[in-house]
Amino acid sequence: MALSVAVCLISVLSIFASFCHVSCYPDNLTVPPLYRIDLDLSEEERWVQVAKDHKEIVPDVYNVFLSILGKFPYANLTIKAIEAVAADIDNFLPKPYAGEMRGIAKALNMNLGGIVGMNILYDVTAFCTSIVSQDANGQIWHSRNLDYSFVDMLRNITIRVDFIKKNQTVYSGVTYAGYVGLITGMKPKGFTMTLDERDQGAWWENFIIGLLDRRAMPISFLMRDTFAESNNFKEAVDKMAYTSTEASGYVIVGGVNKGEGMIITKGRLMPVDLWQLDPENGRWFEVETNYDHWVPPPASDNRRDPAVKKMNEIGPKNITVDSLLSVMSLPPVLNHKTTYTIVMSAAKPELTKVWVRHYNG
Repeated sequence: MALSVAVCLISVLSIFASFCHVSCYPDNLTVPPLYRIDLDLSEEERWVQVAKDHKEIVPDVYNVFLSILGKFPYANLTIKAIEAVAADIDNFLPKPYAGEMRGIAKALNMNLGGIVGMNILYDVTAFCTSIVSQDANGQIWHSRNLDYSFVDMLRNITIRVDFIKKNQTVYSGVTYAGYVGLITGMKPKGFTMTLDERDQGAWWENFIIGLLDRRAMPISFLMRDTFAESNNFKEAVDKMAYTSTEASGYVIVGGVNKGEGMIITKGRLMPVDLWQLDPENGRWFEVETNYDHWVPPPASDNRRDPAVKKMNEIGPKNITVDSLLSVMSLPPVLNHKTTYTIVMSAAKPELTKVWVRHYNG
């Protein structure tokens, strides 16, 4: 009798565990739509379907952006800078981004300056938590939450994208409709990357630099270029660390081989710090939020310490999609500004999972 009860209990627990990813978290988890962006099409055509499917929402996001912008110094100057860039976009922004934004603006019947402004704004205002880790078998994992203001709108325009050439996926990402850069992505069998904002200088200063300094590439454009042009972890780290960008940031990179995990603390011109996994000496994971890893996070925004504690409780032998989702679902790692969560591994791209979050705690 006792044996029968034990077997029954184990069966119930197994069923419970199999459904835990949809029922054991403090919010509803929904799956964003998947689009295929065909790089063999002209730049203006690539995002047309995405734009049309979100034509009721993207203009509203821009209006909220303008209302926020109006509260900060030099708002009028910034708006004029946006208009100047839009008027001469091919000379300010590199290919293919100028053409892609032009196509999106046309499909939405929006002012091109609005699309330009939204794309640069996302680069300098993202608050996030990213974790790169190595499990007991040597597999590299990468998980992240992306946090933004006006989260209710962004949840509704969160999408997955596969960038394809000759009908084959060359790299993938999670982004927002109307945004042509990438701050979350993967090159299958190559590497994963995420970008976390680094609070260096007022965001509107970085915004204007991003618009007007032609030597400094928007960091999300650089990240997408890196997915397109780099083949492995080392190439990705070198390109991201040593290319000038319009803002500082934290670039989290994961590879496919043991030890291939790094947090790049990036200045505008050069890396400030390169922090690589060192599993043999106990550093099998690294957590980055929006603060330099060598200084304590502020008490008012301490997402790092709860994430570190939870990762240590799980341990390298128990790393799975569900266990990493549990870390990313732990408040305050998960918070009311979280728009989506992703868990991915470049070595096994088929394990990638993305969820739109709906937490209001």
